[in-house]
Amino acid sequence: MMSSNGRGLVRRHRGKILTSVGIMATLFASGSVCIYLIKRWLYKQQLKITEQHFIREQIRRRFTQTQEDSLFALYELIPVFSMVLAKNLDLEELVIALRDKKLNKSLGQRSKKTPDNDGMSSGISTSITEMENSETNTAENKNDLVAQRTKAELWNELKVKSLVKMITICYTISSLLLLTRLQLNMLTRREYLETAIKVAVEKESSERQNGSLLNWIYGYWKPLKTVDKAGEETKSSKPSAVSKNAYINEQAFLSLSWWLLNRGWLEYQSVVRENVNKHFGNLNPRDKVTVQEFSDKLTSVFHDVNANLLNNNKNESLLKNILLPDPTLEDFVLQQTLDPEALKILNEDRTILRQLLHEATKCIESTASSIVLETLINESFQFVMEQLEKNVSKKKKSEEANDKDESYQIAVFTMSCKECCSDILKSGMVSMDNSFLSRLDSVVVLDDLSASVYSNFGFQD
Repeated sequence: MMSSNGRGLVRRHRGKILTSVGIMATLFASGSVCIYLIKRWLYKQQLKITEQHFIREQIRRRFTQTQEDSLFALYELIPVFSMVLAKNLDLEELVIALRDKKLNKSLGQRSKKTPDNDGMSSGISTSITEMENSETNTAENKNDLVAQRTKAELWNELKVKSLVKMITICYTISSLLLLTRLQLNMLTRREYLETAIKVAVEKESSERQNGSLLNWIYGYWKPLKTVDKAGEETKSSKPSAVSKNAYINEQAFLSLSWWLLNRGWLEYQSVVRENVNKHFGNLNPRDKVTVQEFSDKLTSVFHDVNANLLNNNKNESLLKNILLPDPTLEDFVLQQTLDPEALKILNEDRTILRQLLHEATKCIESTASSIVLETLINESFQFVMEQLEKNVSKKKKSEEANDKDESYQIAVFTMSCKECCSDILKSGMVSMDNSFLSRLDSVVVLDDLSASVYSNFGFQD
């Protein structure tokens, strides 16, 4: 009786039951699909964020590597600059001439004191004198002008040359570091932009192909790439092969540092020599000054050189002419650095080189670059003064060296400047233990300028 009533109830409400079940099934299926699509969308957004983080990390790593490459390049260029300096500012020949004069004087005094009846002593003295005279004659034959000068003249020239060389090196190495940073960051950014443009074009093309409704629907159901694969895909997105002409243009741009190393630095030398004579010319090698007094005079030299070369409003392009050749001399510089085949390719199209030079000129003439260069030079001054103070202190006993008012002969400072030049020009790609270069490379404003060039803020039209 009850079962028949139940069957009757089902028959009467069968339509409503089927409708309710259908609605519930539809809602469940729709909810499941919606949840799946939402989860898929969220996962895609997570992938995009992961890719963006990966790309930013790649950019950061590439920027860091570029700054390291700049330091490596400087280590490679230092020996070249040392060879150039040896032609104009050779200190060793003056030191050798002074030693020869001192040795000849001591030998002359010794021979006068030696008795003539002492055959052995006379024989030894004669042999030594003949040997030293032979060496002196050889040196005189190589450079009669140096040998004919008096001891005082040699000391004065050594004083001036050692100071001029040390200060010129500070300015040139600081300028070379600035120029190298600008060049490499511009080229690295250019390579990165080419890669980014290529990826963007490929992505846009892919989006156009997937623009139809069918492809859009299929895109939601095809298998998703994992985060690792996304990272691998970004890693594999390498820039296209650079054309030979573009490569030659970029190499030509880098080779323009030849100008600073071989010609531009002479402008520094000329101004430095003038101011060294102005502030140190009245001091004799035997005159004594304290470290603070010497520092004050050296500060005056740096200040005057900065005023003549870096802060001269009348010659805004003077720094540019030191770091880069005049357009009329570009061909001359390129002939010194490129082989004939590369020159031929370069002459076919210099568009890239012109663009790079235009931006480099704007960077060099900017206020930011002037501030960075002055900061590097100030850091160079601090370094050389620390080295000089340490070197001159070695000439005295430790208890005397602790006295800040201790006076030292100018001759002591002269030899300390010579030692400082050797420390600054120390090179070695394996050890890379040049403390001067490491100190300049760690200047914060230099990294800030490099980052702005790498990001292309405000320099390129």
